[in-house]
Amino acid sequence: MPDTPDPAQLDTLRSEIDAIDAELLPAFIRRMEAAVRVADLKLAANAPVSRPGREHVILDRIRASVPPESADDAVRLYRTILAISCSRQRVRILNSKLDRRVALCGIKHCGKSCLGVALAKALGVPFFDTDALLEADAGKPVRALYREVGETRFRELEAETVRKFIASAPCPAVVALGGGVVSNPFLTPGDLRALSLIVWLDVPVPTAFERMAREGFPPFLADKPDPFGEFVRICDARRPVFRAAADAVLELPEVLPVEEAVDRMLIVLESKVNSK
Repeated sequence: MPDTPDPAQLDTLRSEIDAIDAELLPAFIRRMEAAVRVADLKLAANAPVSRPGREHVILDRIRASVPPESADDAVRLYRTILAISCSRQRVRILNSKLDRRVALCGIKHCGKSCLGVALAKALGVPFFDTDALLEADAGKPVRALYREVGETRFRELEAETVRKFIASAPCPAVVALGGGVVSNPFLTPGDLRALSLIVWLDVPVPTAFERMAREGFPPFLADKPDPFGEFVRICDARRPVFRAAADAVLELPEVLPVEEAVDRMLIVLESKVNSK
């Protein structure tokens, strides 16, 4: 049996760590406040957040400033700090320049709602989901509605909901589009353009299928002898539609923490508002 640590010594060391944290946190806050001031200067100059090579210079300086045994950990820490700093700057710039709705499209279970909620929170704008809006209009879940009325009528009702959203939703905002919205035959190219800035979340089909399988197959797959094969067929048919409708593409080739996916989305949005 290992020896039990001395509780008094542990308490002393934990108090010391708490005191160090109390010194670190105000410094972190000051650094983030400075990052926002940098964003204001970049905004005034219409300059991008990222500057090639800047991160490498900082990380090289950090690595040279600490004992070798701590260098890798220090670099990892500062990579995180720099990522947070850049996200703060991008949010600051987007809050001033984003004057459009951001509509997220993609295959079912590509992460539109999860990422959309987090993105809207980061930007401080409302979030909407066309499936949720359709459910509110119909008074029942979209799966039940699809089974009840069939695909053609379902797409008609979906198009009505989307047009109602376009006419009444605030701007800027973030909206997650149902998987079939951009291929809905009852929506015109003008309707899709009116959604504003459309971003396609391009994820691997097996990743989306695995997420879907955990929740149970939707009606359009539930009665198929080969649900995966049918899902692949649908995705292959929709990829060109997503590509044609999208103003920007966010490739998510692997499962990412939501915070990292939001960071990537902010980079995409920054590039779009700066290119206007």
